Amino acid sequence: MRRLVLIIICAMLILPTSAQSESPCDSIDPPDATALFYIGLGDAYSKRGQPALAINAYDCSIERDPSFAQAYVSRGVAHMGQLNLGQALDDYNQALELDDTLLAAYNNRGLLYSLDINYSLALADFNLLISLDPMYVPAYHNRAMVHAAEGNYELAIADLEQAISLNPEYAPAHQGLGAVYLALATESYAQAEATNGRPAQFDVEDTLAQVVDFAQTGNVSVWFSLQTTDHVFEDEP
Repeated sequence: MRRLVLIIICAMLILPTSAQSESPCDSIDPPDATALFYIGLGDAYSKRGQPALAINAYDCSIERDPSFAQAYVSRGVAHMGQLNLGQALDDYNQALELDDTLLAAYNNRGLLYSLDINYSLALADFNLLISLDPMYVPAYHNRAMVHAAEGNYELAIADLEQAISLNPEYAPAHQGLGAVYLALATESYAQAEATNGRPAQFDVEDTLAQVVDFAQTGNVSVWFSLQTTDHVFEDEP
């Protein structure tokens, strides 16, 4: 009898240890699920607006294959969505240690540096990315936004026009180009006011709204409202 009790006690002690050794990922899906499976699961959670579950799935992908660089990139994106910038940076750095040609890692790390107002590091990543793949359209757009943030509008326009030339249907580049031109318009109005020593002839926001209306409807009256009259006075004899 005492021997039976000892066996039961030993079994009770062993069972929790065995349960603890199981991966929490096994409770999500079958234990034989691959790293790629968990990437897909994480992406599905991300699309459904469930970043915490997405991160758990990416954790499982990395547990299944710690050398799977793409899993670190995907988890980094999820962390950025949660504003866990430090964890996102760690993931992008780890991805690049595993695969230093992974374009998405350079792009996303550049975006992270941009958010952290570290423009020099952001530009370095976008420059390197473009050198690795001159056809990588998002890199031109993202680099342009850094140039714009620094007030280098000519460089921003050049990058955005390059992005559009590579892919005319890449909407973010058109949007970015419009934003840069609006910034230039605002600067031009400020220069007009400074030169005249008085407010510009038309309210800046109102005139810009008219220009936007022209672009949408073809109403050309805004351009005529910006014309000026020239007065010529003859010299007295």
